[in-house]
Amino acid sequence: MSKDIMTQANNKVNVVGKLLDVDINDGTLGDGRKYKRANITVRVTQTYGGREETSEIPVSMFAAQRTLQDKPNPGYTQIENLAEMKTAQNVGIDNADTVRISGANIRENNFISRNSGQLIHGWQINTSFINTGSTADVASFVMDVYIMDMKPETDREGDETGRLIIKGAVVQYNGKLDVIEFIVENPDTVDYIERNWNIDDTVEVRGRIRVTAVEEKPKATESSWGEDVPEATTRTVRELIITKGSDEGYEEEFAYNKADIKKAFNVRKALIEQMQLDAKKGNAPKAASEPAKAKTSYDWE
Repeated sequence: MSKDIMTQANNKVNVVGKLLDVDINDGTLGDGRKYKRANITVRVTQTYGGREETSEIPVSMFAAQRTLQDKPNPGYTQIENLAEMKTAQNVGIDNADTVRISGANIRENNFISRNSGQLIHGWQINTSFINTGSTADVASFVMDVYIMDMKPETDREGDETGRLIIKGAVVQYNGKLDVIEFIVENPDTVDYIERNWNIDDTVEVRGRIRVTAVEEKPKATESSWGEDVPEATTRTVRELIITKGSDEGYEEEFAYNKADIKKAFNVRKALIEQMQLDAKKGNAPKAASEPAKAKTSYDWE
């Protein structure tokens, strides 16, 4: 018997680094309870794959002031305490607090672009608790995912980059399904996964979180004279890099069933379609629509 779709998948995130900035907003829920929402950014300098890399990791927090049982919510107090922490924005990076975020998780984050009206797929890190403390910087994840698709990454010209893209289904609370993209870039890891993991397997993935700015330079023009004008642009790269995982897919009793995943996927699909319709009714700049899809090895969409 396969794993119950109502059983939440393992999904843990660990972030340690310098607190760059804090943004706190207040509001009131429909039932009258007050809440606080916070968005923080943590600068993490970590070494993996033989190189050092600095990322600025965004983390979201949300808490009502009181629980549904009308008890004080400790998560609300955590957000209040954020206002007292030292950020790089206020005191400089050297004097900023080192924060430690454990017990966090990764969730899918889909929204309609205000500019294009298109559906944007993404992910975000959520937590309820944050502490201060001086330990080695890290931004890592450990998750159980159901493999929906695996394919080589290609660049804008259609050439393979050597990296592997894994599209994974992540079962959240109460059977809600998220679809999250992972990257494998170490050639040995790519080779191992291609030989030992299969579509429809449930596997453990471990790795690092990358949120960094990358400079892109356009190709030189083909004109035979003169000097090109610099046109380099910068874009933010948000990637979940798999560096390790289970040797192979889980045994049946620990793995999710394809039929259950497909049902949960169809519920997710209906919610996204409703979000697109709502955006259309709300006079979005353009009709909400998905970008053209590349052909995949599954036919659920």
